[in-house]
Amino acid sequence: MKKHFSILFLATFVVGISFAQNRSIEFEHGTFAELLAKAKKENKMIFIDCYTTWCGPCKWMAKNIFTNDTAADFYNKNFVNAKIDMENGEGIEIAKKYGIHAYPTILYLNSDGAQMHRVCGAGPVKSFIADGEDALSPNKQLATTVANFGTGKVDTKTAAEYFSKLDRACQSFDLEMNNYFASLKESDLFSRGNWDIIYKHVNDYNSNVFKSLETNKERFSKLINADSVESKINQIYANGLWTTLQNKNMTEHELIKSKLKKSKTKEAEKILLKSDISIYQESQDWAKYAYTVSEYISKCDAPNPGELNSYAWSFYESIDDKKMLENAVEWSKKSIELYPDWAFYDTNAALLFKLGKKSDAQSMAKKAIEKAKETGADPKETEALLEKINALK
Repeated sequence: MKKHFSILFLATFVVGISFAQNRSIEFEHGTFAELLAKAKKENKMIFIDCYTTWCGPCKWMAKNIFTNDTAADFYNKNFVNAKIDMENGEGIEIAKKYGIHAYPTILYLNSDGAQMHRVCGAGPVKSFIADGEDALSPNKQLATTVANFGTGKVDTKTAAEYFSKLDRACQSFDLEMNNYFASLKESDLFSRGNWDIIYKHVNDYNSNVFKSLETNKERFSKLINADSVESKINQIYANGLWTTLQNKNMTEHELIKSKLKKSKTKEAEKILLKSDISIYQESQDWAKYAYTVSEYISKCDAPNPGELNSYAWSFYESIDDKKMLENAVEWSKKSIELYPDWAFYDTNAALLFKLGKKSDAQSMAKKAIEKAKETGADPKETEALLEKINALK
């Protein structure tokens, strides 16, 4: 059972689902050249759902959004529509041509094949239609924003719009970000607008913008507030540690850790612990993993229920030490208190089963199944677990 998910993701995506829909977006099935020709003939823009067969959010969009009456009516009226698998056939070259790396990417082209607008990720009907409206409006298209930014020195508002739209399109802008901030006079740097750009879009530990933020931490703290500034710096450190782990660049990883230890930021210890958790999980050093997770959770004043559940489930899968499993049961209970999702009950039942606590495990498994049915989820895995629990002696 997949235990790693975002509660925010779930809360966001429940919005916009409608039932008893009759109409769907009408997708073309010809070649890319035929798609362009049809768009030119009908004087329409092209909407392409850039998907892959393994992409969960892509499937969610296909099932819940493309079959919505309101979305179907809007897109069928205003666009020539296509769904293209980016890993098969013409999709491979299309992905290269337009730099598609995140899925789903919603691509809007003119009849000559020029990109006018794009966004990535799944979202509710309202946002999907709003994105289409932006694509049809020359003043709101990504292409217009890019052109305005490319005119040379730009104001903060234009820069903010540019970075926001590229961020939503899952396109990189690190060079442009550094160039923008390098062009500012020192007196212009410390504005609320520029802080908003930093807070929303600066994530690269090695960027000059981050170095400037660290150097000018006190000045930004006076402009905004110390907690917000420190929170952003912590987030960039954490991102730097994660990136170096992903790239297996342990030399730089250790340098970042050393600098973070000296920074005296309030969250430094927890960031370092999470980094170590990732290392021990990757190396499957489960003894150190269990100890470090326990230490990390003990330092969380306001634990995230999804995170508690995720760690509890990892203990069920990989930890055999009974004392550590008892700790995981407590985290699981806390996650249920904070957010009583059926999957969290399932995790608790699994842990109790592993500890041989038949009666408690049965009770939790039954609650998980009941909760799952209430929300329309499929409880078959919990039902299978319950069979194993019932077989305990």
